[in-house]
Amino acid sequence: MIIQKVINNNVVSTFDMNNHEVILMGKGIGFRKKAGDELDKTKIEKIFTLDQREKSPFIQEVLAIIQEFYEISFNTELPAYQRFITHLEYLENSIKSGESHSVEDEEDDVEFYERNQKKYPEAYICSQKIVEHIEGHYGYTLSVDEKMYLIIYVKRLILEAGIQ
Repeated sequence: MIIQKVINNNVVSTFDMNNHEVILMGKGIGFRKKAGDELDKTKIEKIFTLDQREKSPFIQEVLAIIQEFYEISFNTELPAYQRFITHLEYLENSIKSGESHSVEDEEDDVEFYERNQKKYPEAYICSQKIVEHIEGHYGYTLSVDEKMYLIIYVKRLILEAGIQ
C-alpha cells in the first residue's frame, strides 16, 4: 500500500484493494513518511473505512426491502452489515457487467438452497422480495447460488442485529 496522506505520526490515509479510502492507525505508522511512500503493514493497528457504498441506488434499494420487511434500521458498525454490503457491491458489479453465472454443481446448489429455504423461512421470504426486485428492475436472473447467499446474508444480518 502507498501512503496518500500523512495525518500525523500515528495516522495515515491510503486506498484499499477496492480503491476505497481507508484511515490507518498504528504507533509510528506515519513517522518520517510522506505521501507516495510504501506503508509498513506491520504497524497497522486499526483500519477505518470511509464507507460511501450505501450511496449506490442498488444497495439502497436492497437495504430498503430488508428494512421494510423486518421494520428495522441497521447498525452499520456490525460485521454482518459490512459483509452484506460487500456482497451487494460484488453482485451489483456482476449485474452492471452482465456477467453470466456458471451452472456447475447446480444440483448441489439447489439442495443447499432448498435446505436454507426450510431452515430460514423468514429470511427466504425477504430474500425472494430482493430477487424479484433485482430481476424485475435490473433484468438480471440470479443463480441458485446467488439466491442461497442472499438468504444466508439476510439471516446473519438479522441475527446479529438481535431481531430473531
